[in-house]
Amino acid sequence: MFQTLNAPTNDTVNNVLSAGAVTALVIVGIAVWLVFIIAYIKIITRAGYSGWWVLIILVPIANIVMLLIFAYKEWPIQRELRELRGWANQIQKGSGGPGYGQGYGQTPDYGQEPGYPQNPGYPSS
Repeated sequence: MFQTLNAPTNDTVNNVLSAGAVTALVIVGIAVWLVFIIAYIKIITRAGYSGWWVLIILVPIANIVMLLIFAYKEWPIQRELRELRGWANQIQKGSGGPGYGQGYGQTPDYGQEPGYPQNPGYPSS
């Protein structure tokens, strides 16, 4: 007449909890992995390289080699900074041509009319 419901056994409860724990760990693992990938992309792009270099992480031996190359090679941003500092030093020394108040808007004798050439080289008549 009445059908009795079987209470879940310990094995069933443990299986459900195990599956839930595994699922939660997988989700947390993927989230942590994504955070690190985004951080690596930001570091690589700030260094001046393409963010696609992050994919080298997936290649077993090449990832270690590229890590060493990135660590010891001059980064593009460092090269650009060195060039800009060299350019700024040239301007400050005056070898960069007129600039920063050199030769613009000033006559040789301030407050006097510029002199005309005495002998312009015209044929005399």
